[in-house]
Amino acid sequence: MNTTTADKRVLLSLMAAGAVAVAPHAGELPFWIIAVFAVGAAWRYGIEVFQWYRPGKLVRVTLMLLLLVAVFRQFHTLLGRDPGMTLLITLIGLKFLELKTVRDHVVSLFVFYLIILGSFLYSQSLWLGAWALLAVTVCTAALMHVTQPTNLNIAQRLRLSGVMLAKAVPLMIIVYLLFPRISGTLWGLPADAHSGLTGMPDMMQPGNIRQLSESSEIAFRVSFEGAPPALRELYWRGLVLTEFDGRGWQRGVNRAGQEQVSFTPLNEAVRYHVTLEPSNKPWMLALDLPAIRPKGARYQPDFTLEHREPIRERLNYTLTSYTRYNTGALDLAERVLNLQLPGNTSPRAHALARHWQQQHGAPLQIAQAALDNFRRENFVYTLSPPLLGDDPVDEFLFGTRRGFCEHYAAAFVTLMRAAGIPSRVVLGYLGGELNTAGDYLIVRQSDAHAWAEIWMAGRGWVRVDPTGAIAPERIELGLDAVRRLELQGLALGSLSSEAVQRALALGWFEYVARHAHWYWDLTNLTWYRWVVDYGKERQERFLASLGFEDISWGRLVGLVCAGALLVLLVYALPFWRLKKTHDPSHAAYLRFCRKLARAGLARAPYEGAHAFGERAARKRADLAASISEITGLYEDLRYGPMVPDQVKFTTLKKRVATFRA
Repeated sequence: MNTTTADKRVLLSLMAAGAVAVAPHAGELPFWIIAVFAVGAAWRYGIEVFQWYRPGKLVRVTLMLLLLVAVFRQFHTLLGRDPGMTLLITLIGLKFLELKTVRDHVVSLFVFYLIILGSFLYSQSLWLGAWALLAVTVCTAALMHVTQPTNLNIAQRLRLSGVMLAKAVPLMIIVYLLFPRISGTLWGLPADAHSGLTGMPDMMQPGNIRQLSESSEIAFRVSFEGAPPALRELYWRGLVLTEFDGRGWQRGVNRAGQEQVSFTPLNEAVRYHVTLEPSNKPWMLALDLPAIRPKGARYQPDFTLEHREPIRERLNYTLTSYTRYNTGALDLAERVLNLQLPGNTSPRAHALARHWQQQHGAPLQIAQAALDNFRRENFVYTLSPPLLGDDPVDEFLFGTRRGFCEHYAAAFVTLMRAAGIPSRVVLGYLGGELNTAGDYLIVRQSDAHAWAEIWMAGRGWVRVDPTGAIAPERIELGLDAVRRLELQGLALGSLSSEAVQRALALGWFEYVARHAHWYWDLTNLTWYRWVVDYGKERQERFLASLGFEDISWGRLVGLVCAGALLVLLVYALPFWRLKKTHDPSHAAYLRFCRKLARAGLARAPYEGAHAFGERAARKRADLAASISEITGLYEDLRYGPMVPDQVKFTTLKKRVATFRA
């Protein structure tokens, strides 16, 4: 089949299929890649409609080589997720220029199916699943148009394609639920598949936590067994920073993971389930402090949890934590590490800390003096702090006095160490947003937080959050409330509860929008739990609920085959019950044959319609014209185009009804 101007509909179907297949990649790949595909399709359309220049083989090969060079210059490799998808999309755009046969069109459509599948390398969201279903429907309709040219219009082809896919759904569900799963992913993703993931950094410098807090992306979700703790107790521990170089804080020397850590709980346990978003980092967030080690995790001596490898897919784990605890004694090496300060530490910070040490002596009283200093000396908590220079602690304490949580945590720990109190910085998240639609907590990157820990004899590590001394609203209400208060020009730390309630009251539009967002998030989470995360463990739990314990791969394959056979039998049953007279044109012709039989002209079992019509016309010359007309109409309807001619069918019915032998 040649695609000609007379039959542009096939080309338009192919272009529509390509557009819906490529569309999800527009937000993931550079613009020029989508532009190359669009130019290739438009060029082909111009060739067929406006007789544009048709490139020969040499030009096409040259364009292909130029595309290879462009892809290599863009990604510095031809291997990987992004280069691979780029090659598929740009080369299939070039393929438009050499479409000639049915095979060329079919190959292009199969590549479109592959491009649709490739979009799931970037995301497995619900909206992408819905779009992929639409794209497959359009591609299948185009495949019908290419391989089986009929008089069906676009709506009819799409409807037929949708019906075919709908009939495949039961078989798809059976295979999805019962096909044997393996642990982990089915194939190894290329190394660049996770390049866009961001999460909690492994160091803290002025500004980097604030930058993270500007993101509204979800970090993790938490479902509690029972009532959740108060918002002010939701400190999600990520990693601990102990080394200070005068400007930034980093983790200490890595130690081998431990099976368990020792501490004494001081309150009731909190049990909860975490769904952690991919971050390309190994940190496993836990409510301070976690008491158990999930599968695939390892404990660090600082009571943090790390996964055995960077988290590049959503991770589910269940934990038990305590919000009050006694961590016990501190060994000499840990004490030295958590008292270390660089030689260029601010002399004024040292002097202030020594003054508190001489005045109070006890670690808790010294810490309280530091917090009182923050309140008394007009320090301001702000989401837009000024930039700091080479000595950020000194500039913040004695200059700008405007900062974010990281500024207060870093300054507080510096002062404590200068006063001889072992202390360290903890990075994680604080609070979260309760989704009442699904009764779970949403913790976003904007909830990123830094706080401090000091060590006290008899109590171990004690959490101190200096941010609470300046902006208690951040601790009690969350960062979103702080942002709204700041936008209204209200000073934090001195507002009455009534003023806060008035300022944070939602209008009807905000109320509806927030609840709509919660329900959408719940829908996406349900999609993830029952579709994306349906792996080996979840399959085993599902089969166990059906009474299949310790089922083998062989039995699973048998169940899949049995289920598929059952679906096929259900679909085949209506066809078995159909009579041969289901074709209305054939039914009309049989009535015609019965009228001739009553006149003594019976049709033999072996006799075709054409042969029988000729014999009957010879026997009844007076009816020859009617017999020939009815036989011709029947043959046209029975053996003609797939879509019957309604006018001919109506004429056949009238001629048979009025026929008298």
